Amino acid sequence: ALSGIDFRKGCYVGQEVTARMRHKTELKKKLVRVAVTGSAPPGTPLTTEAGKPAGTLFTQAGGAALAHVRLDRATGPLTAGDALVVFEP
Repeated sequence: ALSGIDFRKGCYVGQEVTARMRHKTELKKKLVRVAVTGSAPPGTPLTTEAGKPAGTLFTQAGGAALAHVRLDRATGPLTAGDALVVFEP
């Protein structure tokens, strides 16, 4: 975050430990707010347009909901059963 390490540089002491910590601290899943068009019960799996699993839909009210989402797959519209789910970054 502070650009204290240049990952483009060659070999250095502690390189393996630093690289491991860098990749372990990247956020892969997150609880996010989504917009829901339609109806889907809590616990419904989210899927991408390609049919890949992308997370789980949780509580919802008034067209908004909370979902546990894989950030690498939440790039486009998602579906939860028959409902359309849009990720609000």
